[in-house]
Amino acid sequence: MIVSGEPARGERRILKSPDSQMLKTALIFKAALPLSIVAAVAVLARTWQLSQNDFGRQYYAAGVRSMLDSWHNFIFNSFDPAGFVSIDKPPVAIWLQVASAKLLGFSALSIMAAQVMAGLAAILVVYILVRKYWGGTAGAIAALSLACSPINVAVDRSNNTESCLILVLLAAVWLGMRAAETGRLTTFCAAMTAIGIGFNVKMGAALVLAPVLALTFSLARPGAPVTWHVQRQAIAGIILVAVALSWAIFFDLAPPQNRPYAGSTKHNSMLELALVHNGAARFLAMSAPAGNPAISSPAASGETAPATTEVRQPVMTDDSPTGPLRLFRPRAAAQFAWLLPLALAGLVLAWSDAWGAGTPVSRRISAGVWTGWLVMYWIVLSFAGGLIHTYYVAVLGPPLAVFSGIAVAALWSRWKAGKQGRIYLPLIIVATAAWQIYLCMAQSEGIGSDWLSLTWLTSIAIATICAGVLYALPQQGSRFAKLFAGASIGALLVAPILTTASVVLRRPNIAAPVANMTALLAPPDTERATLRTSRLEAARQKLTGYLIAHREAAKFLVAVPNANVAAPLIISTGLPVMAIGGYLGDDPILTPSDIERLASDRQLRFVMLGGFTLAPAKQAAALDPIARWVRANGRPVDPKLWRLSASAGTPYRINLGNEWVEVPPPELFDLWGKAN
Repeated sequence: MIVSGEPARGERRILKSPDSQMLKTALIFKAALPLSIVAAVAVLARTWQLSQNDFGRQYYAAGVRSMLDSWHNFIFNSFDPAGFVSIDKPPVAIWLQVASAKLLGFSALSIMAAQVMAGLAAILVVYILVRKYWGGTAGAIAALSLACSPINVAVDRSNNTESCLILVLLAAVWLGMRAAETGRLTTFCAAMTAIGIGFNVKMGAALVLAPVLALTFSLARPGAPVTWHVQRQAIAGIILVAVALSWAIFFDLAPPQNRPYAGSTKHNSMLELALVHNGAARFLAMSAPAGNPAISSPAASGETAPATTEVRQPVMTDDSPTGPLRLFRPRAAAQFAWLLPLALAGLVLAWSDAWGAGTPVSRRISAGVWTGWLVMYWIVLSFAGGLIHTYYVAVLGPPLAVFSGIAVAALWSRWKAGKQGRIYLPLIIVATAAWQIYLCMAQSEGIGSDWLSLTWLTSIAIATICAGVLYALPQQGSRFAKLFAGASIGALLVAPILTTASVVLRRPNIAAPVANMTALLAPPDTERATLRTSRLEAARQKLTGYLIAHREAAKFLVAVPNANVAAPLIISTGLPVMAIGGYLGDDPILTPSDIERLASDRQLRFVMLGGFTLAPAKQAAALDPIARWVRANGRPVDPKLWRLSASAGTPYRINLGNEWVEVPPPELFDLWGKAN
């Protein structure tokens, strides 16, 4: 008698035979090969020449150094070692960077490693989720699409918080889908807990997904009593709010004198940061957006460019008109949407397959969650009128990658089925090729004779030709159909890979990275960048050397107008540097009497005025009373003592997004009257 589920004795002998073991090994290898290829591509794109990005956004890197050796600074997400002001973001993503730096030692690569690992983990989660519900082919293509997405590669190579946010959202999706399938309250609460953790990564940006998971959970049980839905939604909602606000409330309940000032707020409140600066201000045009943060500004090192010098920073914020077409414009679409027609076809096919006869409800749940993610974030980013950086579209990378994978698998299945379904695969390939022509021409400003134009033109031509061949091939018995289908998909990946290469082979604006394939046409600026870095480092060493030598017993090494000037000094020395006005220089943290008290208590000796700023008008208005007091009561320090160039300081002009502004040169004052 054969026990149910157990092979017979003869079958067991067959399974144990050498041939069967080889077959089993071959099957495992065949299943693992696609994921291995995707992993290799993802790792290469995220680590090749990563050192060129240095510390990324120095504002965050300075915070990491400040938290490494102080639990107090770690808990309160302090920007500076003295715990004077906090970073204007919640702490979870920064905490991961601190953990990486603690494990590997403080360095640029250890900070970047946290984002690289988060990005790779996100690709793996996408593969697992898509493979589970839509098959291995769909999972592999989805993972490959995300691995090659230009803006996702760019943020994974930076120390911005998007990589961590995306990973947490994917964890919430995983739990949310499982909760909808099983109806378990504990799993649903776990999904909302993940969203709450996401709030502590990037505040309101994570909450966009919460309604999607809540609605999916209820729609999966339409026959349940209303009280069943209300009770579970209420419990999960309470948990979401509790987890989301836990750290902000803890921060605000701490006595102000025992914690840092809440950065980028007017009333020293982390809840205000969540609701205003990182909340309403992101969606409503409350004020003109700030310009671009300097990667390593002259003022941060004590250097000043001549008055005729124009320091250009790439445009970082997306000031394009709001509306339903905002993300279809090349500026945004070239970051994440190279396969948009394919992904939209996948969305339609996912719903078509999900409602087919005999299809498990889990597919409808999957289709609903990914559609909700795509639609909700698309709406938010399309109509947000406040401060929006172009790289925010990275959050759309996962759902578009998922639907691209679903499309390829479903279209191939329909092509093999023949009849009317044969037209869909070639048609979508041609539509995607046409869309890529639009994006490529917009980036290149036309079709040139350079190698870049020839490359993307050739790839699009190959995709189109393969589409035609697929349509013309006989329905049965074609041995080359899979080859042409694979070649067409591979050709459609050339343009996004070229765009991705622009942030791998060329150093982007690392504070707010934006991919543009035309950057590949510019020669590498390695030698010039090395010389500039060396000069900035020499200038910084002279400044910090003077400050350290004459600091005496002062608590702070120096006070500077804003965090962007303070950050490189903190990274270089690990010593307390006061950012008087916080990140932008307009936080009302101190008054002239506070500066006077700090000087009389021998906590502060040196104050630097002028230098780089993101918001010249705001900073000038906020810090003018302090600047007047410092000039009246401090003694100027001879520039020969702390600058490489001893020439008289003159203003220089810097391009902040869309306009040139004049920035006053840095001046150093000694409040103890001992200078020179």
